Amino acid sequence: MYSQSDVAQIVSASTSTVHRWVSGYRVGSRRHRPLVTSVRRGKGYTVPFIGLAEVYVLNAFRKAGLPMQRIRPAVEVLSREIGLEHALANNQLVTDGAEILYDRQDPDDQRLIVVRNGNAVFNEIVSDYLRHIDFGPLGYAQSLRLPQYLGLTVQVDPRLNGGRPTLASRGIAVEDVLGRLRAGEDLESVADDYGVSHEDVLNLNRLAA
Repeated sequence: MYSQSDVAQIVSASTSTVHRWVSGYRVGSRRHRPLVTSVRRGKGYTVPFIGLAEVYVLNAFRKAGLPMQRIRPAVEVLSREIGLEHALANNQLVTDGAEILYDRQDPDDQRLIVVRNGNAVFNEIVSDYLRHIDFGPLGYAQSLRLPQYLGLTVQVDPRLNGGRPTLASRGIAVEDVLGRLRAGEDLESVADDYGVSHEDVLNLNRLAA
């Protein structure tokens, strides 16, 4: 389980943005429901891994230029009409940067469906930026690789280190590496102990600031 601030730090989004996606928000008299569907009510650690994955995909869509006016109705269609639970964390959802598309995964029909209006389009390579998600046998996200850590493979996997960001090559939580720096150990010793470069440790520290 994660707090909303944990989620924001992991996906490199603002806490206020994550809160809007998780809790919903009001514009004038209109209430927008949460887009992240799996979060518990209350404060503290309320976001499960599947919710983190949903936020990750939402953030990826936004970075790709997909406006919320197109994301929201598409997610509602997937949930209401297609019955796709936790749609944002399902590998049947891809995007071309303009519309959200639904992959029926039919080997005889390689088209995608634009879920907002039901039109079919030809399947192109539209999910490149979702390559950092590893999906399990049921089609839902089971681990994430965080692209902001250039030169290092940092993953979030609920089976490793309590779901904290982890150096994949060493199985060490990023926070454990940084904790040694904060305790006053020198950079060279920390880097040598974990088998990473001094520059990598500096980058980890910079991203955590």
